[in-house]
Amino acid sequence: MRVIVHPGFHKTGTSTIQTGLREVSAHLPDWAIALREDIPDAAAAARAFSLTRDPFELGLYQAALASWADALPEDTTQAVISIEGLAGHMPGRDGVLDYSATPELMGALAEVFHAKYEDALELQLFLTTREKTAWIESLHWQHVRSGMLTDTLDSFRTRLSGFDLAPVLREIVSTVDPAPVTWVMLDEARDNPHGPLTPLLDLMGVPLEVRASLGLGITANARPRSVDRAALADQLAAINAEGLPREATKEKKRAILRAAWREEAEAKSDE
Repeated sequence: MRVIVHPGFHKTGTSTIQTGLREVSAHLPDWAIALREDIPDAAAAARAFSLTRDPFELGLYQAALASWADALPEDTTQAVISIEGLAGHMPGRDGVLDYSATPELMGALAEVFHAKYEDALELQLFLTTREKTAWIESLHWQHVRSGMLTDTLDSFRTRLSGFDLAPVLREIVSTVDPAPVTWVMLDEARDNPHGPLTPLLDLMGVPLEVRASLGLGITANARPRSVDRAALADQLAAINAEGLPREATKEKKRAILRAAWREEAEAKSDE
């Protein structure tokens, strides 16, 4: 049984990858494809574990993964899982500042599949990363746009100044050994025919004629580029800090974002 797991990381093209996998899934009948909606309990337990490091949450995480594997048709020989929540909580809020929980989560994941498939298992981890400065900016944007974070971008950068993925990657490699671990930088993968999905399709061995059914690497969760994005993010953080009811906060942020996208459209029409 071949299992490729893409557990993130957050804000590294994961939504773009998952959108592409949804599109191509109908053309890959020999692959079981699991996305966020397919194993939600595993992602929820992983996030909880990264907050508490409670072994009970780790057990729930493993139970959810095992239930998914047990439900696969008996003749399944290939599976790919792309769920960034399997890496734990997105850094930047609730006291989580890094991915230090991820190696243990990946080790627990490997245990589940080794127990299920034993010597027949071919496990491979595929990770997406990105340049640190842009990564932290993207994390901040996600938190102020979709959540209630009140930090300015400068304050957020200061809190995450110790964010360093290198030791995490080394520990993941050691924890899941002998399973191979590969990773690609979003900054380098963007120019691929299908963006960051391309190297995953390469690992899967998806034929070129199947890839032709896909769009050309359209970026999900894009941000306006013709405005001062740091200033826009700080505007959203300031709205979060006003203490308005949640729905009023959301509507005020939506109005700011609509204005930013209108400015973006006008800038493009002038080119």
